[in-house]
Amino acid sequence: MRAILSFLVLIVSGCAQAPIALRDMGSFHVGGRDVEISGKPVKEVVFTPGGVPAKVDPNGTYSVEAMYVQYFLPAGAAAACRCCCGTAAA
Repeated sequence: MRAILSFLVLIVSGCAQAPIALRDMGSFHVGGRDVEISGKPVKEVVFTPGGVPAKVDPNGTYSVEAMYVQYFLPAGAAAACRCCCGTAAA
């Protein structure tokens, strides 16, 4: 049993990596359109049995048919951008 525990600790410690330093990160939406919903009734719903009821109003403006992009740029040397252009980014 002790040998198995020692083996597992060795494997887990070998998997540890240094933290990743980021130069920048961000997000944006691509495409899409806004849709206005009006005239729908406000509903009262209970998400958890015995919980407090909450009012849900579906009316408003919603963004639809868009793609959400989130990116992370590593710090240090120029990172290779192989996903779309195949060249190194500055």
